[in-house]
Amino acid sequence: MGFLQRLFGEKKNALLDAPVDYSLFFSSNQYDGIELKHLELGDLFLPTGKIVACDPLVFLRDWEPFNKNVNPGKYPVTVCVAKTENSGDRYAVVQVKFSYGEPVKWKMALSDDRKAEELKNPGDYVGFPVDAGLGCFCDFETQKLYKQFEEKFYISNPEGNIYDDYFAAEFKNNAEDKEDPNDIGDWLNYNIPDSEDMNVIMFHSGYGDGYYPCYWGLDKSDNICRLIVDFMVFDL
Repeated sequence: MGFLQRLFGEKKNALLDAPVDYSLFFSSNQYDGIELKHLELGDLFLPTGKIVACDPLVFLRDWEPFNKNVNPGKYPVTVCVAKTENSGDRYAVVQVKFSYGEPVKWKMALSDDRKAEELKNPGDYVGFPVDAGLGCFCDFETQKLYKQFEEKFYISNPEGNIYDDYFAAEFKNNAEDKEDPNDIGDWLNYNIPDSEDMNVIMFHSGYGDGYYPCYWGLDKSDNICRLIVDFMVFDL
C-alpha cells in the first residue's frame, strides 16, 4: 500500500472515531454539570446477533442492519437520562452491553447502505433518521416478525394508526406517573405476539425528531463490548 493510500485510510478511520468516551455517561451521575440517571429497560434478545437500530414506527420494516454482528444472546439495555434544567428529563444515550470488558475506543456503526465513504469532514456522521420521536434496537430476525405483525395490524385496521391504536397503551404502562395524562411513557420493551422472546426495545429520542449516530464500544482486544445511540442532547 502506497503512502497516499495509507494516509487516506488513516483519515477515513479517524472520521469513524466517536467525539467522546461514551462510558462516561454510564459511570457517572453527572456530565457537563447536568445530573444523569440510569434507567434499565430489560434484556434485548439477539438470536442472530445482527442488530437493527432505527425509528420503529417509520422505518423498522425495511431498515438495514449494521454490518458487524455480536454473539447471539440476551443483553441489557440502559438509558442515560439527562435531567436538563429547561427541558426536563431527556434520553441522551441508550446502550446495549455485550460484555464486562471496558471500551477503550468507540467507532461509528455502519451498514451496507451507510458507509464510511459518506464521511468527508470532521464532525460528519451516518446514523438513522427519526420522524416519530422514537428509536429502537432489535435483532434482524425480530425485524422480520415485526413486519408481519405490522402488516396484520393494518389488514385488521386499514384506517388505524399503530401508535395511537396500539402502542400508546403499551407505552403508558411504563409512565412514571400513570395518573398524569401528560406522562405518556418514554420506553417500551415489546415482545412480538406469538413469538418466544423476540423483542423490540423502543425509547424516546432525546429532543425528538432528527438524525442520530450509533457507535460500537471496543475493548482492548478490539472485541465489541457496547453499542450506543447518541441522541445529541449534549453538544459533543
